Amino acid sequence: MKIGYARVSSDDQNLSRQIDALKSAGAEKIYQEKKSGVAADNREQLQALLQFARQEDIIVVEALDRLGRNYDEIIKMVQRLDEQEIGLIVLNLPLLESLQAADPGISKLLRPLVIQLLSWVAETERKESKRRQAQGIAIAKQNGIYKGKPLVYGPEVKNRQKRLTYFTIKEMLEKGHGATAISRETGVARSTVYEVKKRLQRKKREHS
Repeated sequence: MKIGYARVSSDDQNLSRQIDALKSAGAEKIYQEKKSGVAADNREQLQALLQFARQEDIIVVEALDRLGRNYDEIIKMVQRLDEQEIGLIVLNLPLLESLQAADPGISKLLRPLVIQLLSWVAETERKESKRRQAQGIAIAKQNGIYKGKPLVYGPEVKNRQKRLTYFTIKEMLEKGHGATAISRETGVARSTVYEVKKRLQRKKREHS
């Protein structure tokens, strides 16, 4: 049985593209979640998938970084799958499927090496990207042109639904509702509620 796993790192990102790709690859059951900066052991849907999967099942993911935050987590996860004799298809790594199709024995030998190499390359690129981003932000701040991350929920954002959600959060905060209740009502993460609350408090101080 092919089992898909889709993940994005924030509530504002859409899982549809990954889910469509997993279905096209033949995934009969798909686990999905929105988690950022959380260790694999604390990803509820990933853990549920691992509990559900049986020997000779195949897990399908769009990319290796769906399985972990960094090189060590990815390698640990792949080793766990190997120990349980659960297959793995990574859609953006057709080389792995080609090895399996050509010779399962060679695939079993080479797959760990390929994944280690590609995971290391991916993590190195991610670190370099973050370094360049931080450098760019520092330069922008120095030149007085850094505007920060664009707002997702606010009174003037282009997305009408996001604007309405912002005003709902604002109204519920003003009525004294807690972050958990607001999160449940609006469908946004509690961190988003706290972020809106901070902005409202800052705006209030500026006008007091």
